[in-house]
Amino acid sequence: MSYWIGLVEPDKKHREIDDFGVHCSWNFKTMMEHLPCGWVRDWQGRRAKEMSGIVFQSRGLLVLTPYFYQQYELDPDRDLGTMDNCYNILDRCYQGFMEHPDAIITID
Repeated sequence: MSYWIGLVEPDKKHREIDDFGVHCSWNFKTMMEHLPCGWVRDWQGRRAKEMSGIVFQSRGLLVLTPYFYQQYELDPDRDLGTMDNCYNILDRCYQGFMEHPDAIITID
């Protein structure tokens, strides 16, 4: 199963922000549950500015303490659920959250 991380305008119409969207699969669930950001399903309805610092910190932990998170890689030989891919997901989210701080996060 996979999830689409999106952003919507904070107005009552909740218009989608078209220049942002990140795909994240269940392959990262265990790893992300051990990061400060938690699993993406828990981000639903939160403001981007609430999550930007936590996502930044989580991204940094993957770089600074890889020995801890390697155990949560699903299948690195097939490039599934790897720390590098998780870092890329978090990095794209961080960039989008910083660009649209008042947006609301949606998870589909």
